[in-house]
Amino acid sequence: MKKRPVSRGVPPGGPAALDKVIDLVEARTAQRRSTLAIFDLDGTLFDNRTRTMFILREISEKFDARLPQLSRAFSSFRDLSEVDYSLDVTLRRLKVVSPVETKFIKQEWSRRFFSDEYQKYDMPLAGAKSYVEKIHAAGATVIYLTGRDVGRMLVGMTEVLRLYGFPVGVAGTMTIVKKEFEQDDEIFKKEVSEYIDRLGEVVAVFENEPANSNILQARFPGAASFFVETQHRPGAPKLNPGIVRIKDFRLPALRPGKRP
Repeated sequence: MKKRPVSRGVPPGGPAALDKVIDLVEARTAQRRSTLAIFDLDGTLFDNRTRTMFILREISEKFDARLPQLSRAFSSFRDLSEVDYSLDVTLRRLKVVSPVETKFIKQEWSRRFFSDEYQKYDMPLAGAKSYVEKIHAAGATVIYLTGRDVGRMLVGMTEVLRLYGFPVGVAGTMTIVKKEFEQDDEIFKKEVSEYIDRLGEVVAVFENEPANSNILQARFPGAASFFVETQHRPGAPKLNPGIVRIKDFRLPALRPGKRP
């Protein structure tokens, strides 16, 4: 398949590059050209550490007699920096070292974390909702491409996007999730990217997993690729050159003549 030419004029800086993508979408829309922007959810638009901590608190209160180490952990819990991508690491930081407790907690956590009900405890990253709104209003089709699965998480995902005011379920939006929970995220996103490539011009991709960022950059070399520096899988590959690193979605201070 012939690759699309690389989009011009997207600078290397984080917030400035974010702003430039909006300008690019507006220009393409004025030319009546279809544009697409791809956003991952966990660790990209949303911080799911709050989901983990709510779940651990619920487990500790429900099974306090059975889980004394976890119950004690909340007397010294400081902030979300203690929550790691790995639940094992998080529990060690909370001084939960009992193999029996750890095994039970992991079972209870998994049952809750990968479900519709608990996604509402995620928190949007700074500027995320406003930025996605601006991309959508500029004329791009917003594609939520996530490793959450249709059977256990689609309903809750849609509800939390609506809860926090993200455009969802309306014209110019699309949600793509895994059919099966067990499918590997990288394989899923690689396969789905082939489908997305047929829909229109991808102008921007947002991810927090280096492997997925590299896959999507290779599939959409004409798009501005952004890597959100939150958390990712341990042992991840090195990020490819040309991918812009950002902390969140806050735009730079307004300049004269810029949109409000």
